[in-house]
Amino acid sequence: MDVLCVGQMVADILVQGADAVDFSVDTTRVDKISIQSGGDCLNTAIDLSLLGSKVGFTGVLGSDVLGRFLLDTVRSKKIDARGVKVKDGVSTSSVIVLINSSGERVFLYYGGSNDRFSFQNIDPSLIEECRIVHVGGTYQLPFFDGEGAEKLFRLAKARGKMTSMDVTWDTSGRWMNTIEPCLPFLDLFLPSIGEAEKITGESQPEKMARVLKNKGVKHVAIKLGKRGCYVDAFGERFFQPAFDVEAVDTTGAGDAFVSGMLIGILRGWDIRRTAEFACAVSANCIQSLGATSGIISFEKIQEFLRSDQKSVRKGL
Repeated sequence: MDVLCVGQMVADILVQGADAVDFSVDTTRVDKISIQSGGDCLNTAIDLSLLGSKVGFTGVLGSDVLGRFLLDTVRSKKIDARGVKVKDGVSTSSVIVLINSSGERVFLYYGGSNDRFSFQNIDPSLIEECRIVHVGGTYQLPFFDGEGAEKLFRLAKARGKMTSMDVTWDTSGRWMNTIEPCLPFLDLFLPSIGEAEKITGESQPEKMARVLKNKGVKHVAIKLGKRGCYVDAFGERFFQPAFDVEAVDTTGAGDAFVSGMLIGILRGWDIRRTAEFACAVSANCIQSLGATSGIISFEKIQEFLRSDQKSVRKGL
C-alpha cells in the first residue's frame, strides 16, 4: 500500500436545494436526495484510489444496510478492506448533508460506529505494508482521538512511516487539548482555517502554522476554502490560490485537497507543484454532487491543469 487510511467512515444522505428549513411547514420539495459514501477519511481514501494510489482502510462499520453499502463501496474502489471491522449491534455512522443553491453545505451528524473505533481495532501488520499512515475524522472518533492517535503515530514513526492527519469540527470544544499529544509524531497536518483557528487561537494562517510547528508538526498545509491554501512545509512558505470553478457541492472539497497533497508527496514532487495539484483535485471535486464523484482520474486532473480555460481566483 501507498497509504493506510485510518478513521472515519460515514454514509452521506445528500439533500440538494435545501436553501431553508422551516419546521412550521409540513413538506418542502428539494432538488435531489441521494446516498453516497462519506466521512473525511473514507473520502480521502477513495480519492487516492481514483488518482492511482494503492490504499488500505481501517475503520468500524455496523452490521446494517448502510454498513454493507460502505463496505461494498470500499471494495468497488479497489481499496484494501482488511482493516475494516464490522460490529454487530452497532449502527453505521451517517450524516445528512443539506446543500444550498450556492453549493455550500451543513452537516447533521450521527456518530454511530465511528464512536466505537479505537486503537485496538488497528492491525499493526498493515502499518508495515504502507508508506504513509493517514488519520482522518479526528474529533469525531472519541475512543481514538488523543491517546489512540498518539499510539498509532508513535508506532508508525518507529517503523519508519510518514504520518498525516486531517481533522473535522470539534463538537466537544477541546481542540488543542485533544490533539496536542499527537503533534510531535506528525509529519503533515492539514486542517481548515476555521479548525486551525480554534486549535491555535490565532487568526492568520502564518501564525497558525507557526504554533503547530512549535508543537512538533513538521509540515503544515491550511485549507482556506475559496482562497486556496497556505503552506508551511519542506522549507517553503506560500499561499496557493484556488481555481475559479462553479461550485455544485463543496462536500468533500477538503478531503480531495488532502488526497492531492498525499499524491504529490508519494510522487516526490516539490511542494509548490503538490499544492497546485491538491487545489486542482479540490476544484474538480466541487463541480459534482457528492464528496468523491467529481474525482475521475489522475490524468483528468492533469488535463485540467494544462487547460487554457482554467483560472485562479483573484483578490480573495
